[in-house]
Amino acid sequence: MRGPGPSKKESTKMDKKISRREFFLTETLGALFEKIQKNASSEKENREERLKQYFESPLHSYPLLQEMPWDMLADEAKARGIQIEGRSKNDIARELFLKADDV
Repeated sequence: MRGPGPSKKESTKMDKKISRREFFLTETLGALFEKIQKNASSEKENREERLKQYFESPLHSYPLLQEMPWDMLADEAKARGIQIEGRSKNDIARELFLKADDV
């Protein structure tokens, strides 16, 4: 007659199970957290690249620049310490949007 412990069949099943600590510390969640961290750091780079492409094409940036009054753009640029003299509206807006994360 067997004692109160798990049978041999149950014991092998339990050996395959992992503890919560192992689950959180091993590849399962560790890999997931690593991917999330990589995506977060590359998201800023992707955003900057998309904004650069947006302002490089007059076809894309034209509606924004037409709706944004020069006075409002100039005031915001001055408030953020961006030089406006001798620069185009597109150039100033590009710098404002690219530096938006720094503020």
